[in-house]
Amino acid sequence: MNGDTARGGDTGAYLHHPTIAGDLVVFVCEDDLWTVPAEGGAARRLTAGTTPCAGPRLSPDGRLVAFTGKPEGVPEICLFSVAEGGPVRRLTARAAARCTPVGWHPETGEVLYSGTADRPAAFGERVFAVHPDGGPPRLVEAGPAVTLSHGPEGAVLIGRSLTDPARRKRYRGGAAGELWVDPDGGGFRRLRPDAANPADPCWAG
Repeated sequence: MNGDTARGGDTGAYLHHPTIAGDLVVFVCEDDLWTVPAEGGAARRLTAGTTPCAGPRLSPDGRLVAFTGKPEGVPEICLFSVAEGGPVRRLTARAAARCTPVGWHPETGEVLYSGTADRPAAFGERVFAVHPDGGPPRLVEAGPAVTLSHGPEGAVLIGRSLTDPARRKRYRGGAAGELWVDPDGGGFRRLRPDAANPADPCWAG
């Protein structure tokens, strides 16, 4: 763990990929993870150049953060203890073209991530789960999906064919993002929001 501190307004740094749990925010800056209280203040660096960091997702209790790193040059799911510090731990060894944390399983405590493991890079992503203590990832039975979010009473919301909306603003073509919901375990049905190319859905309430 590194003890550097900074204020985003003072440094002019590019801060991105924020994730929040309780009163704690973790974000990416200069390819490292930083943390700051939700009410604002001085940011503190968590990692120090061990691997480029992207897409962090805090555990619900705020003690762990999963993120995409490249400890050996290819994207893998990594874990860092916000509460205790220490080294970055690699959770996967899939050598996939893409893998991105999408959340934490509300019942098992597993890290959920989307990835292209066992598939051609352009063929589509699926969601996997891996325990924070390690072990082989398991495939989540949700079909093709880039994001997955658990809602109330077992509901599940997934996003398919999603791309960065900043690059395809108001895009409505055949590769636009799709949202699918399974409210009760009975199967997924497509949602049709008015927004073009929806991306990264999450539950509110």
